[in-house]
Amino acid sequence: MAVIRTFDPARPARPDRRLDRSAPSADPQNAPGRPNRLVTSTDHQPGSALPAATGGPTPVTNWVPEPDVRVLDRAECLQLLATAPIGQLVFTYQAMPDILPVNVAVADDVLLIPFSDGSLIERAARNTVVAFHADRIDEITHLGWSVTVVGRSFELRDDAPADRPQSWMPGRHDRTLAVALERVTGRRLVPAVK
Repeated sequence: MAVIRTFDPARPARPDRRLDRSAPSADPQNAPGRPNRLVTSTDHQPGSALPAATGGPTPVTNWVPEPDVRVLDRAECLQLLATAPIGQLVFTYQAMPDILPVNVAVADDVLLIPFSDGSLIERAARNTVVAFHADRIDEITHLGWSVTVVGRSFELRDDAPADRPQSWMPGRHDRTLAVALERVTGRRLVPAVK
């Protein structure tokens, strides 16, 4: 029998490990566990400036302007989805949300996702409402796009759709999950207009 643990905010998990909320000591030398000097975000970071000879660190900024967010229409979302060979399938398994990385292709009005016999997709993601998410965000510029699809899933009974992608996962993936493109939403992060 499985033991289910619940979180009770009224009772601390370990009474001996409470946070010390006392005021900091006036003398940093006497404060247990506290550093002897102020540590800044540029200390010991790759690409940060070394302290100048005249005293104090030279500020280095890797500032990236905040991008604007543009809502995409359905056609733009589908064009971007067609460029994404992999994304995340979101579904419910044993009354809990679950997410799996999957290969995907867009065909007509459905997403095609390969799966195998006995897989989690076969057990939990068929004949139900699922979500699919794909994105491409540049970590340096913070620009890119994000698309989400919500729709009913079902197994295609055709032998092998020509558009079905090859799975990157090991094993035989000769079955196809289709996700109807019922709700398609997307956002693009674009450079801010001055």
